[in-house]
Amino acid sequence: MRGIIKRELRNLRSPLYRNSIYISLSSLSTALAGFIFWAVAARLYPAGDVGIASAVVSALNLTFQLSMLGMNYALIRFYPEYHERAAGTALFVTSIASLVFSLSYGLLMVTMRSFSGLKPSLFLVVFVTFSVVGTAYNVLSTYAIARRKAEHSFIQSLLFSARFVFLFVLTALGALGIVSSFGLGLLLGLAYAVIFSGWVVPHLDREFLRDAFRFSLGNYIAGIASSASNYLMPTLVLGMLGREEAAYFYMAFAVGNLILFIPNAINTSFFVEGSHGLANMGRTLRKAIAFSYIYLAFATIFVWLFGGYVLRFFGEGYVGGLGLLKLMVLGGFFVVLVNFSITVLNIQKRVKEVVAINVTKAALFLGLSYLLVPRFGIEGVGWGWMGSYLSLLTVVLVVIFRN
Repeated sequence: MRGIIKRELRNLRSPLYRNSIYISLSSLSTALAGFIFWAVAARLYPAGDVGIASAVVSALNLTFQLSMLGMNYALIRFYPEYHERAAGTALFVTSIASLVFSLSYGLLMVTMRSFSGLKPSLFLVVFVTFSVVGTAYNVLSTYAIARRKAEHSFIQSLLFSARFVFLFVLTALGALGIVSSFGLGLLLGLAYAVIFSGWVVPHLDREFLRDAFRFSLGNYIAGIASSASNYLMPTLVLGMLGREEAAYFYMAFAVGNLILFIPNAINTSFFVEGSHGLANMGRTLRKAIAFSYIYLAFATIFVWLFGGYVLRFFGEGYVGGLGLLKLMVLGGFFVVLVNFSITVLNIQKRVKEVVAINVTKAALFLGLSYLLVPRFGIEGVGWGWMGSYLSLLTVVLVVIFRN
């Protein structure tokens, strides 16, 4: 028994576990810094400015996702073959996409009454600039992970976490001060990434682009489909249950997703190792799933014992989301298997199946939640979460073992 424990502790130094640890720390620091950032903003700026800034920051995050064009998946999957050619092309393509998406979105936003208090020209400059900066930040963070150097991605996230400091000196700018603080944090992380990356030069490598196009496009569609249900769920709950229940749902759902950051990090690291070629992928996969399940077992116990205290951090009424949080953690055991199965398909470049699975997952989650929320309240989302992943798991296993 002691020998097994010693061997597994030595394995923690392997690229799979080392990258997983740094990716987990990166996700955790980003999440915690987000809470601090908005808490400080709420105390330094008027509520109206915070409201406008939160909408603009959400729009920036959306442009980041749209601008990636699936290149984050392609960079990890094809880096062992193309190396810096892949990184340079990803940086070039996503920067152009970011410029187009942010300019289009920004022009649309300045026509809305909600943003009438902002100077259109200044707002556009800030929005487009930080959209391009944020997209480049994400590309180079993925580049570090693809190189099995996730510690640099972690350092980027630490520098980005310092964005709350800028809030104290930009109060005169109002809502744009909050947005600029967010963007300057990204700029700090990007500056480090540029130095670490050895000045990856943006360029267009047609061979890489031709090889990665279908893969990146498929994962782009799959990624949007996968996240669409999460983006739409708050609106669904708001429309069916009202503002207070929507608030309780949002915090419990956010905490539930945060708890899954370690299995997600292990999954990402497994994707990196699988893309580099594993001598025994099945054995590594079983270890990765086992480690994720051990973590989830402890997380489940923690939520049952202390979940109420965590939710009370946001206010006494937020304990109403505890039932949803418990269901999400239990559903995590199905989520892990589905997500690792999708990663196996990506390693095998079976993109059509990845797209089909993610679209089905979004449809099941939204559909089941729509049917169950009127009967069970916000816990209906938890039952929809568990039901969608359990149903999908059977389909995924059939797809994987079909060939």
